[in-house]
Amino acid sequence: MSKMIIVGLGGIGGALAEPLARYLAHEKSGTKQILLIDGDRYEPKNSERQKVSYDEVGQHKADAWATRLSRMFKELDVKAVAGYVTPANIAKLIASGDTVMLCVDNHATRKLVQEHMLKLRDAILVSGGNDYTDGNVQVFVKQRGRITSPAITKHHPEIEFPKDRRPDEIGCDEETPESPQLIFANFMAAALMMNAYYGIICGPAPSYSEVYFDIRKNVARTVKRAA
Repeated sequence: MSKMIIVGLGGIGGALAEPLARYLAHEKSGTKQILLIDGDRYEPKNSERQKVSYDEVGQHKADAWATRLSRMFKELDVKAVAGYVTPANIAKLIASGDTVMLCVDNHATRKLVQEHMLKLRDAILVSGGNDYTDGNVQVFVKQRGRITSPAITKHHPEIEFPKDRRPDEIGCDEETPESPQLIFANFMAAALMMNAYYGIICGPAPSYSEVYFDIRKNVARTVKRAA
């Protein structure tokens, strides 16, 4: 049975987890399996943009969200992976027919997930990211072996040739610079990702493959590119 996978439960993933689960719980024909993947733990500073209670500080984000969603939506089978997506485990985590909502902050992981999903017969990938006040959402769909929208790497060399590293490649003693984030931009990215998912499953397939947004201008602009 196909499942919904959320990779990354930070600002964007945390914003879409509950409304997406609510939709799946009450949609008769939708998947009832959700897999949450994130190797990060909650820190006190996360409360600025993310849903975290005092007793959850130190917990893995994936575990905390799995507990919340399981309590809220008995109709769903929610599981957590308190780790990162890596070349060693990706084939076990993401199977043909799955939908992946990719909410990570590094291009290396985006490339890894996309390359794996290109090999699957059926796949839906919705990837979202943002800087402080703007960002984008990308859509990749493959149905019955046919690619109907371009890979997220195709028109983005920064993803095709990432200069960053995946979290699993970074040692515990290494400090990684964090870009400032704004909760409003996180919510915008999450909303556009859910809109894209709804458009894909309800059909006809969206005519766009990417959406750019800017919250200061309060605009979102779709872009259509050949598959």
